[in-house]
Amino acid sequence: MKSRLLALVLAAVLAAVLALDLLGQVSGPREEAIVATALDYSDGGYSGDAARMERAIHPDLNKVFFMRRNPTMGLLAGYSTFSGLVEMTRMNVLNLEPEKRRTDVAVLESTEDVACVRLRTSQWCDYLQMIKDGGRWKIVNVLWTAGLDAPPARRIVTGFDAEKERPAAQAAALDYLEGMLAGDAARLERALHPETSQIVYMTNAGTGAAIVNRTRYSGLLEPAKAKVALAPENARQAEVRVLDLMDGMAFAAARTARGAAYLQLQLTDGQWKVINGLVRPTENTMGQAQPRR
Repeated sequence: MKSRLLALVLAAVLAAVLALDLLGQVSGPREEAIVATALDYSDGGYSGDAARMERAIHPDLNKVFFMRRNPTMGLLAGYSTFSGLVEMTRMNVLNLEPEKRRTDVAVLESTEDVACVRLRTSQWCDYLQMIKDGGRWKIVNVLWTAGLDAPPARRIVTGFDAEKERPAAQAAALDYLEGMLAGDAARLERALHPETSQIVYMTNAGTGAAIVNRTRYSGLLEPAKAKVALAPENARQAEVRVLDLMDGMAFAAARTARGAAYLQLQLTDGQWKVINGLVRPTENTMGQAQPRR
């Protein structure tokens, strides 16, 4: 009897593990809240529910999409804004019936206040960076591409081989982070795109409100050229993990002497470039990342 009971328990545990693996996420209150935010964003858009969309996205949202309008042009960056997404949702521009959405959400990595999420649906496939703001998860950076049911002509990278590209994506992330830490402007510039945007994310200890400090291309490159605010020589290396690759995009997480970094990269004409970055400083480096006045 005991052996049969033990077998049933083991079978239940195995079934739960397999179910979690199929879901592509870890079960738990934090992950459930993260997934709920991703669904507010996606299903809110598809169902025309502006309140759900507004609840999901941060006012300083940076949402980027790369497209090629004709074969003679390079990749062109397009943006969606907080108000644009909310109002398009309110106007039912994005509507799609639930049975056609094909929604799949995976939490790639999460901490107490940062989450990396992959969202795949019929019309769009997104990498989402989320932060905690006043106790709620908010999407602050998005890099996206055509969805699962998009025609082949909308694919930016045809024949994308994720595992073949993994080392190059990791190398670009290392160039970005270690170039910045060491003031190696040539190395940093190799990983930058004209549309690169990085946020340093902190919180107000009293209210829990997010403090988001955004810096773009020149604000990242010029300090490296001037050798400003470099890390000590023994603290200029980064540990980078590529969390996921999808249709010409990559999501990476890293640890440096100054804290955690999360990067969204795009393959642009054979070269990996960092598009969105999120840096979460450690406590002992907070003083180096104070908001500008």
